[in-house]
Amino acid sequence: MSTQLPIYDVAIAGAGPAGATAAYFLAKEGKRVALLEKARFPRDKRCGDAWCEPALDILEEMGVLQELVDAGAVQFVRSGGLVSPGGLSFVSPDEGERPSAPRVAAIRRQVCDERIARAAEQAGAELIEDAAVTKVTLDDVWTIRCKDGRGFSARCLIAADGAKSKIARMLGVVTTGATSAASRQYIKGGTHNFTSDGVLLYPPYAIPGYVAFFRHSNGDIDLGCYLLPGGKVPPTKLKELLQSEVVNDPFVREVLGNQAEPLEPPGISPLRLGGEPCTSGERFLAVGDAAGQTDPLTGEGIHTAMIAAKIAARVLHEAFAEGDLSARRLEAYHWAWMSAFGRDFPISAAAGRAVSRFPMLLDTAAMAAQRHGAGFMDNFGAAMTGVKPKSLFLSPRMALPLGAALLRLSLSRRASQYRAGPRVERATGLSFAENALRA
Repeated sequence: MSTQLPIYDVAIAGAGPAGATAAYFLAKEGKRVALLEKARFPRDKRCGDAWCEPALDILEEMGVLQELVDAGAVQFVRSGGLVSPGGLSFVSPDEGERPSAPRVAAIRRQVCDERIARAAEQAGAELIEDAAVTKVTLDDVWTIRCKDGRGFSARCLIAADGAKSKIARMLGVVTTGATSAASRQYIKGGTHNFTSDGVLLYPPYAIPGYVAFFRHSNGDIDLGCYLLPGGKVPPTKLKELLQSEVVNDPFVREVLGNQAEPLEPPGISPLRLGGEPCTSGERFLAVGDAAGQTDPLTGEGIHTAMIAAKIAARVLHEAFAEGDLSARRLEAYHWAWMSAFGRDFPISAAAGRAVSRFPMLLDTAAMAAQRHGAGFMDNFGAAMTGVKPKSLFLSPRMALPLGAALLRLSLSRRASQYRAGPRVERATGLSFAENALRA
């Protein structure tokens, strides 16, 4: 005798920030949700630990952020900046909270991912761990089969199973592989020289990608590297790059010093960038990395995934109320997330290509920040992290300082040197580490 599977309103494959956020908001609307996670919490994702303002806003709405703050797990970024390909640096000092500065915080993925999943569970979703999905089929409802033989049925399916998304590829919604990669390594607090909160280093070997340092609340730092499309080194070579260029980079060595104690070997996670052209179908949505909802210029994808997940929950709630889960009805989700942030992606991709060809564009940003201070860097960071649209760079308050910096660099006859990529003397007369340590 066959056993009838319980029917959920929505089954979500993947309990990362995208899947768990969708589960939370669907459960809050009274939907019966199965949140399927292939691993068991606490589990880690070897990727960046930076949570931008839109993600923090959603964490706050869910009641998660205050829990994390109370637990001492959040390090808000109040001092930070960048080092350009030419070696020009600007690191703002810690002057407390500035109204103009976008909120960014370092929170360990291992900690925050579980808190979001538990919040979804408390809201009414059923969190099912060790549930690696291997097969999905759609008849009147979805039938989901897991590696351990368990089965589930659901009226709607959300794929939030990461950049490699077995489900989206299985269904033919996604046909390409991951397009980028990110690494992360924790360095023990007290063994390094870094006292700023967050700094991005744009070395010529990683352009248009970058190396990132973020400090956690216990003093540990996150040393990460993002390789984005269009650079000299393909994302598939990230491991080799870490072992050659990054480990020997003078800026990195300056930050780490001679006593640095790694808490783990570098780990690498794939990323899917730029947004997939199709992210919905009959009784189906793809969210987060599975949908490529990661910015092509920065590799930032947590906040965009959470925004999209909240949109997905709203669209599904409305579709259930209308009794229409057709592909045509659920296409509203695709256009909604495109309107919310996806239209910035082609601009980001074009900017990445421009930076790859003309790294001096980042030198102009560092020089403009040196002259105009933290206020300029606040706007630069807001546009880069998606708090403000990339079109902000065309506004007078950004375009004029950047244009003036570009003119100064050109008149100094350095333009040809920057195009070739060698580092030059820092305009501030301070080393990157000195700038960071003085912050």
